[in-house]
Amino acid sequence: MVVAAVLLLASALFVATPTPAALVAVAVGLLLTGVHRVVVVGDEVRWAGRLGRSEAYFRKVVRASSDAVLVLDEQRVTTWAAPALADPAQAAGRPLVGALLVDRVHPQDVETVRAWLSDPDGPAAALGGLCSFRLPAADGSWRVWEAGVTDLRADAAVGDLVLHCRDVTVRLHAEDELRSLAFTDPVTGLPNRAAHVIALAEELAAAGEVSQVSLLLFEVEGLTAARENVGRDVVDLSLVEIGRRLRATVRGDDLVARVGAEVFAVLAHGEGTEPDRVASRCLSVVEQPVVTPLGLVDLSAAVGLVPLVAGLGSETVLDRAELAVRSARQAGPGSVRRYDPLLGEARDRRERLRADLVGARARGELGLVWQPIVSLTEQQVTGVEALVRWDHPVFGELEPEEFIPVAERAGLVGDLQRWVLHEATLAAAALPEHGAPLRLGINISPVHLASGTVVGDVSTALRATGFPAERLVVEVTGSTALLEDPAISADFAALRLMGVHLALDDFGAESSTLAHLTRLPIDVVKLDRSFLARVDKEVQTRALCASVIGIGGDLGIDVVAEGVETPSQLTVLRTMGCGFAQGFLLSRPLTLPALVACLDAGRGHLWPGQVGRVDAG
Repeated sequence: MVVAAVLLLASALFVATPTPAALVAVAVGLLLTGVHRVVVVGDEVRWAGRLGRSEAYFRKVVRASSDAVLVLDEQRVTTWAAPALADPAQAAGRPLVGALLVDRVHPQDVETVRAWLSDPDGPAAALGGLCSFRLPAADGSWRVWEAGVTDLRADAAVGDLVLHCRDVTVRLHAEDELRSLAFTDPVTGLPNRAAHVIALAEELAAAGEVSQVSLLLFEVEGLTAARENVGRDVVDLSLVEIGRRLRATVRGDDLVARVGAEVFAVLAHGEGTEPDRVASRCLSVVEQPVVTPLGLVDLSAAVGLVPLVAGLGSETVLDRAELAVRSARQAGPGSVRRYDPLLGEARDRRERLRADLVGARARGELGLVWQPIVSLTEQQVTGVEALVRWDHPVFGELEPEEFIPVAERAGLVGDLQRWVLHEATLAAAALPEHGAPLRLGINISPVHLASGTVVGDVSTALRATGFPAERLVVEVTGSTALLEDPAISADFAALRLMGVHLALDDFGAESSTLAHLTRLPIDVVKLDRSFLARVDKEVQTRALCASVIGIGGDLGIDVVAEGVETPSQLTVLRTMGCGFAQGFLLSRPLTLPALVACLDAGRGHLWPGQVGRVDAG
């Protein structure tokens, strides 16, 4: 077009009539111009169509996306908001576009969002690049959004910041529900053990040298019996009532939690003896009967108290509380016991014994002593009881009352008692005989009895040593449920068929009843030392002993009085017609050589101890 215009202008100036070349050039230029415009218009139409479709597509994508978007300018004013954010806010009367974001979030989130957006390194570097805040919903409530950020400050055409938001309201609600389930006891609605441990750790972190808070641990007794008698639903009602009573008794800032099946805990505030008074008040309300549709549930409890001071850890405090509760339980229902360092020392001693008991036999630390059993009518030794002793390298000689329970908990009692059976029968087989052969009494642990191996263990020991079965007396004790178990009854019958005699040990203690004398195939009853402690002083105790001795005589059962320690006790027992006795008054436990020498010296006819002196007097 330029060339054509120049040619045409030159022709007009210098030549009167334009040249054919100029006319052709102009015509071609006009034609090319027309073609160009047609092409350009077509391109513009096509690109406009594509741009419109692309914009519509991306608008639909943004509207349909679960991730909402906010665009903020340099002043943190919202310049564009996705419909998922803009529409609810508009319906709530708090439009987002044209307003500062911090003016639209929940008042409690303002400082968090302001700090997040004003971070000098950019919001993406603050708070891990994410921020949660609440924006208004259409119904006036608040929805929780979690936002990430894209920094586009280099592109002024788009904006300063783009926030990619996700609605996390439902997720947070679900997390709150799970958190509630994880830290709440489903029966009582109280905090559970996990929540209690967290609260305990917080109190310990704030504790000082002087205790301001104490842990009270309540172990409730009676719920197991209620479950067996009236069912689990009544137990659940009782647990709910216990929790309600505890919460109503303590202060508002004291935390009540259920930390075990029958265990409750209270973090009680107060100095000095104030926690003891709180424990007493709580104990009094817990021990009141619980009224249920099926009747009354009688409960009792034992309470352990541990003051919280600086330097203690949660595990240490809980361990001390368990020791204090154990001490309270041993003291009897309705007892409160503070933690005492002596309790920890006793526990440490038990742990040391448990560790040292493994291999004690191989090290030659275990041995037997023998306590004579005297016939009060014949005035001679008619039997001996084999008692195991442990010569501990640190604690000295230990009696079975201390280490047998340790062996039971450690699972070592079976091996220990098999060794006692073998050693005792082997030694007793070689004892000198002066008149009738001596009977040998051996105690069997309830745990060993429940294992089901007693019959085989006794049979093995008798075969290995050649000791006559009719001279062996197996002494058993245990709860009523254990002794009346069908499997235990079958073991008793098998022992009797072998010729072994059975003795009911510790009769008169809490675990034995008169019904055992008729239900069990026993030959000997051994009166417990606690039963005889005041037989020479109390009329009631004397009457009970006389009744048992009389029933034993009618049933053909020998009665042995254990723990005879004074001449007056021995005189009363002989007057009642008790057949046999053993105790420190007659003889302390003897080593095997001492027993042999004593039997040889007395020739077995007249006991050379207290019995002879009583008769002589």
